[in-house]
Amino acid sequence: MKARILHSILLVAVVALVHVGTAQAQAAHSANVGLISCTPAPCVLPPTQASEGGAEVANAPIVSDPLNPMHLLLGANDANCQFDLGAFVSSDGGSSWNRTCFTRGVGLDAPAGLPTVTYDRRGVAYVASVYRHYGYLQGLVAVQSSTDGINWSKPVKALQEGQIPSDAWLAADTNPTSPHVNGLYVSAVVHYANSSRVYVSHSSDGGATWQAVPVAPSQIPPAGDAYTNMTVGKDGTVYLAWMYCDSGPFYFCTNNKGNMVFSKSIDGGNSWSRPTLMATVTLGNGIPNTSVGAENYPAIGVDNSNGPHAGNLYVVMYNWTGTFMQVQVIRSTDGGNTWSKPVPVAPASDTHDQFFPWLSVSPTGLVGVSWLDRRNDPANIDYQAFAAISTDGGQTFPNVQLTTAFSNPNNNGYVNNGWMGDYTGNTWAGPDFVAAWMDSSNGVDMQDVVGGIRLH
Repeated sequence: MKARILHSILLVAVVALVHVGTAQAQAAHSANVGLISCTPAPCVLPPTQASEGGAEVANAPIVSDPLNPMHLLLGANDANCQFDLGAFVSSDGGSSWNRTCFTRGVGLDAPAGLPTVTYDRRGVAYVASVYRHYGYLQGLVAVQSSTDGINWSKPVKALQEGQIPSDAWLAADTNPTSPHVNGLYVSAVVHYANSSRVYVSHSSDGGATWQAVPVAPSQIPPAGDAYTNMTVGKDGTVYLAWMYCDSGPFYFCTNNKGNMVFSKSIDGGNSWSRPTLMATVTLGNGIPNTSVGAENYPAIGVDNSNGPHAGNLYVVMYNWTGTFMQVQVIRSTDGGNTWSKPVPVAPASDTHDQFFPWLSVSPTGLVGVSWLDRRNDPANIDYQAFAAISTDGGQTFPNVQLTTAFSNPNNNGYVNNGWMGDYTGNTWAGPDFVAAWMDSSNGVDMQDVVGGIRLH
């Protein structure tokens, strides 16, 4: 009975926020201003620019400290940094941010951006990134740690096992009852001269040493893998999702079909289950009306609560319907053995493009999704940030508009306007849903903006 009452209260709160979003839509092209605070709850957190401007900033993975939800860590490809790799830390829930530019290499390998971030159960922050060997087609994935988000350790090689790693992701086991609590995991696709292979490297000593384990068979072109993502269950099971394509012969996913696949480890990353298919999507050809690409990471989350949907797995992705990009969520109630049909997160009336989605699950089992959406631009060019919180185990997603200002994907600040980033991000800071995304409402270039929904 208590669970039903709580579910009803949360559903009313989230539905009420839909009306807030509708009102915001009438104030088109207004500026993004404000601190990460609002009263009374529930309410939309005023978007705050985390990056400092000056040069373009892209990608927005974000995580909160499980010991202190006021501590937030945001990674970025930051062109203000010498090696394009930066991180922003907030100690006040996102009201203010401090930037760190990473400059240390591993031997002759220098950081090359595409960061991913996490905290462990002790409150230690971690940043992982791909590093490139200057002048050579070689590289690795390295990890740095910090106890304050300001002073960072030397980078440690976490994964190499080949020539060129890509599409890396970092996850930590923050579950106090897990036999592998504080374990760290780095996934990536490792490219060789004539093949590629998915690996996950794991560490049980805070990132000091690492052991790499292959997850899937080697892929020979035209087959290939991309876009790894991970989450960790409360029993220590590590869940891995990525995209597999089997078409070519000259370009990856020539037939525009992406197979979203899944594997898991129940022994701390020492071995992995045989990869299985979750869903197949149509990829399209980038963001329509632009020259900008749209990567399709299958962001995965797990319900670690004791609620009615405990143990559920959720994955968000986009699918090209033939006329627009549609964000959708699939779920598994049996540990990844079977998966539901996709559930669109936007209403049926939204037939404009939706892209760069992300997903995370709250400690109480709420499923939060954020994405970029063009529904309020009749020309289907400019986008705004939207979010939805499912209180019924991923079956319905009441929409909330996070920003009134519009951003143009073409105003990304990069040469030929071909790239605005690969992924956005979101997390739960206590009961609050915090999202981060790339925003060009300044009319010049992309910057990282943080907003979300306050539920308490």
